[in-house]
Amino acid sequence: MKKVAYLAIDVHAGHCVLGHIDIDGTFLGNRRFPTSEQHIIEALKGVKAKEKYLALEESNLAYWAAQVARPYVTEVICSDPKENALIYRSSNKRDKVDTHKLCRLLRLGELKRVYHAENDERAIFKAAVQHYIDLRDQQVVLKNKIKAMYRHWGVIDVAGEAVYGIKRRHDYLQRVKHLHIRNQLHRLYCLMDETESMQKRALKAMKQLGRKYPEIKQFKKMPGIGEIHSHTFDAFIQTPHRFANKRKLWRYCRLGITDRSSDGKPLGFKRLDRSGVSELKSLSYQAWLCAMRSDNEVSRFYSESFRRTSNRVHARLNTQRKILAVMYGMWKTGEAYRSELFLDSPQMSVV
Repeated sequence: MKKVAYLAIDVHAGHCVLGHIDIDGTFLGNRRFPTSEQHIIEALKGVKAKEKYLALEESNLAYWAAQVARPYVTEVICSDPKENALIYRSSNKRDKVDTHKLCRLLRLGELKRVYHAENDERAIFKAAVQHYIDLRDQQVVLKNKIKAMYRHWGVIDVAGEAVYGIKRRHDYLQRVKHLHIRNQLHRLYCLMDETESMQKRALKAMKQLGRKYPEIKQFKKMPGIGEIHSHTFDAFIQTPHRFANKRKLWRYCRLGITDRSSDGKPLGFKRLDRSGVSELKSLSYQAWLCAMRSDNEVSRFYSESFRRTSNRVHARLNTQRKILAVMYGMWKTGEAYRSELFLDSPQMSVV
């Protein structure tokens, strides 16, 4: 019988714990060592087996640890800690216990995988897109904070974008009576300007990295899909081949449908699955919203779906799913975008 090792590493900033189970399910103990590339390699080399399978739980350190370990094991499986129910049923939450149970789940094939980029290029592109999104969201927070402060101190008429413009700032600031509050608002304006400058640089870097991926140009041909949408979809999906079908894609984009149940019994209605990536659901909604401003294949698809369902929410969700399915299908087959891709019957939903 060939020698197989099922391994799990619990990775922390200061230390790691390596657990080990053999092919028969016998737990062979733990090993604790400092967190470093050299120590991880030495620990894996020290396991004598023809095949080595390694489990990690998703964390800030998981991608780095997986890249370090991959040349020294047969396969690395990164798993979702929320889905590893066996670990969290136990109140005994210690590193050594976790590695033991991770090894068992790995051996039984019960770990839910978390997809990691196949190479650093893809990981860097995704990080660039996430960086742009983070800066964009930070800009929204700062703008909302500025308006909230004005209103709190009696400057009510701050609707629209004029309050953020350089030309009008002085006028708005002078309407605030208290010097300390004016100074705080001035600092918020400075933060907003710096964030806007960083956001522009992040957008430039994101677009530069995106030039390597020809499918992005095809995405942008679809009504409603712009520069940010196309790059976001490409960066977060990374490869269409990770999904067996479009329904799995929809679930990853928070547009899948799940049955509601209580005590194991169905309640007779369904809802959207909340697992997945919120940015992709938001992307599909924004694309639908943009496409609805004119007459095109996307808006016509929505109209036909509404005619069939008589429900605006269902019709919108059907259209969001269709947008994602067309992008997924084009990418998977290498097909160029055609408006005819939207001409088949709307995918019906109950949510």
